Amino acid sequence: MKDKSEGFSLDFMAGYYDKLTFTERSRFRRKQMALSRLKEGECVLDVGCGTGILSILSKLAVGETGRVCGIDIAPKMIERAKEKATKFKLEVEFKSASVTNLPYPDGSFDVALSSLMFHHLPPGAKRTGLQEISRVLKKDGRFFLSDFGTPSVLMAPLMFLLLVWPSSTRYQLFGKLPALIKESGFSDIQLVKKGLFLKYYIAKK
Repeated sequence: MKDKSEGFSLDFMAGYYDKLTFTERSRFRRKQMALSRLKEGECVLDVGCGTGILSILSKLAVGETGRVCGIDIAPKMIERAKEKATKFKLEVEFKSASVTNLPYPDGSFDVALSSLMFHHLPPGAKRTGLQEISRVLKKDGRFFLSDFGTPSVLMAPLMFLLLVWPSSTRYQLFGKLPALIKESGFSDIQLVKKGLFLKYYIAKK
């Protein structure tokens, strides 16, 4: 288990994570890939990659000339991600690492992705993680984030009842994340889509 200041490790879920989340073939994942606007040949970092679902889809999008790396603080998730990439016969680089200390030089990536990971991070780790993502992005690089935000009126009572208790998630339910993204080195933040309780952002460096 990593330091709690870095967020929660989901190592214990590695064996059944795919059954609880959206798979590579789901409509949700197809939507994420369309909104992320990946191009052939781009270098992509999947932050909090879990078992590698978005990493694998990203590699298919950027092709042989592109590069995809995935990081997660849960070693067992990384093991599953590597197994999955081998099964699909794709070259994806997976490492066990924290978003608060990314093991890459400045300006390494064209795009960074994060799906349903930031709500696990305490507010301080959110800030550090966003600064790290900005650091490893190239000039004019972009960050695609899909995570909990202020819920719609219809979903608000249920969402607040279920998720308001952890401070890490409450921070996002109160709509504070976009301002934090801007403070962390991004100049242009666009809300490209909003659902009942999820928000999809593209932030440009």
